[in-house]
Amino acid sequence: FACSNEIFNKTHELINNSIKSNFQSVFTDCPQREKLGWLEEIQLNGPGLMFNYNLQNFIPATMQNISDSQRENGLIPTIVPEYVIFGGDFTDSPEWGVTGVILPWMYYEYYGDASLLEKYFPVMKKYVDYLGTKATNHIVSHGLGDWYDYGTHPAGYSKNSPIALSATSHYYYGAYLVAKASKLLGKTEDFEKYNTLASEIKTAFNKEFFNEETKQYGTNSQFSNAVPIFMDIVEPQYKEAVMQNLLADIKEKGDRLTTGDVGNRYLFQTLARNGENETMYRMHNHYDAPGYGFQIKFGLTTLTEQWDPRKGNSWNHFMLGQIEEWFYQSLAGIMSDPEKPGFKHFFIQPEMVGDMTFAKADYQSVYGKIASSWEKKDGKFILTVQIPVNTTVTIKLPVAKNSEIKMNGKRFRTGFDEKAQKPVLELGSGIYRIECTI
Repeated sequence: FACSNEIFNKTHELINNSIKSNFQSVFTDCPQREKLGWLEEIQLNGPGLMFNYNLQNFIPATMQNISDSQRENGLIPTIVPEYVIFGGDFTDSPEWGVTGVILPWMYYEYYGDASLLEKYFPVMKKYVDYLGTKATNHIVSHGLGDWYDYGTHPAGYSKNSPIALSATSHYYYGAYLVAKASKLLGKTEDFEKYNTLASEIKTAFNKEFFNEETKQYGTNSQFSNAVPIFMDIVEPQYKEAVMQNLLADIKEKGDRLTTGDVGNRYLFQTLARNGENETMYRMHNHYDAPGYGFQIKFGLTTLTEQWDPRKGNSWNHFMLGQIEEWFYQSLAGIMSDPEKPGFKHFFIQPEMVGDMTFAKADYQSVYGKIASSWEKKDGKFILTVQIPVNTTVTIKLPVAKNSEIKMNGKRFRTGFDEKAQKPVLELGSGIYRIECTI
């Protein structure tokens, strides 16, 4: 990945240096102090990791470690392999344990291989059942929450957002994914059971955490409002109002985030997937804390444990790297299609944000290299794409409906996506240069 924004290029380096420092058989949090395989990092940074590295051996090995570490009662511990038992929330936190349910799905989406869903379905099911034993009226109240969230408080347990909101949302997500796996694997009874469970958790979550008058969740923090949008827990008629609450809080904080280790992905992707890439750009295009730019200005070459490294702890910590997903999926626009896993069909839908003049990325898919490279030049948006053999792509162009579009030098009529308000092309394998007037 590379682009015209120096902060983003250096952030990409920070993240990859931290990945390489911690990618030693087990994905560790830091290479100098704990060297422990805290699970949440793998799923929260999953797409960014998979765009950069081939994890076709790593994820199956991790799932086997998870299976081996799962306790009799179904608990998946926060650290796998469990070299240290810290006890309490540091052993049992839903945002960490649910990695055992999320990873087989990510593997399927990126590699088109359902074998982990088949093999570890009992592990996934047993973990969701375990969370059920910890729930009261479908509300789970233990765990670390949005660990190391940002504010004037000392970093640690979630302070900006209710821990029960975080734990229950991940219980819901686990149940939803187990139901989805049951359907894929043709397990009708399990599907009915977990689909009903997911629906009941959703109802309980909304009853407990949603304020119908103010249209906000929990404490109205960025995490509180982002996670129900990302996970589709919010009722459709309230989604836009909750989104506006989220945007208002970001604006009030001077376009700065307040999320931590868990909340970053939900915040970033809620913005990216709901047409708020300009907000994402403003949130990260600066050299202040909290932000990647501050770590760069501070002279660091790896990610830090805290958004503000002056506040201490590790200076080479792999947990805040969730923006990598945005670089590949939104700036360069390479997006998987969950309906046709393994990038059999995918999207290229780059975003022109801020004053950026170019972005490019490539991904080595199971079918071959996918590449997307765009530049803004002389009143034109020029996109060059490489589509592997045996795949198809839907390209969504970030230009107006009446834009003149040429492909490989010839005028080309496109379709139009009303929802996205973007011209659309459907293409097979090949290398294409698409020119559009802006």
